[in-house]
Amino acid sequence: MKPEQNKPTDVRFRLEKELHKPLKDLAKKEDRSMNYLMNKAVEFYLNQSKEMKT
Repeated sequence: MKPEQNKPTDVRFRLEKELHKPLKDLAKKEDRSMNYLMNKAVEFYLNQSKEMKT
């Protein structure tokens, strides 16, 4: 059996209404998906959190 390699996991969450349009606009401006930007934001947050603990 092969180990899962970077297989995405579906996660649902509620985005504050006032964040939706700015996120959508930024995604369009940067020619990226909103999903990509959300993943990068979570990655950034986790890295910052890890650095604060060390």
